[in-house]
Amino acid sequence: MHMEKKKIDTQKLINHLNGKWGQVKCPLCNHGQWNISDTVYELREYNDGNMVIGNVPIVPVVPVTCMNCGNTVLVNALLSGAVTQPKKVNENEKEGGDE
Repeated sequence: MHMEKKKIDTQKLINHLNGKWGQVKCPLCNHGQWNISDTVYELREYNDGNMVIGNVPIVPVVPVTCMNCGNTVLVNALLSGAVTQPKKVNENEKEGGDE
């Protein structure tokens, strides 16, 4: 089964970066041309190489890469507005009950 990857709101991410970074240059090479990925990745806590599924925190990030040296900054996709937090289903709604 193939799941379609979630699209990011690139314009919101660009607006966020422009507001926070301005014309920031790469701290490693001092160049200012960046590439913003159109893919969201997940950061999880390391667990001795074991994949933990379930109730573990996951941080969605978008890589922003310096086009000169490759330095990559990971920007939080939720805080930047690139993606929205999925809505949690209320326990009552899952069971189909009303109060």
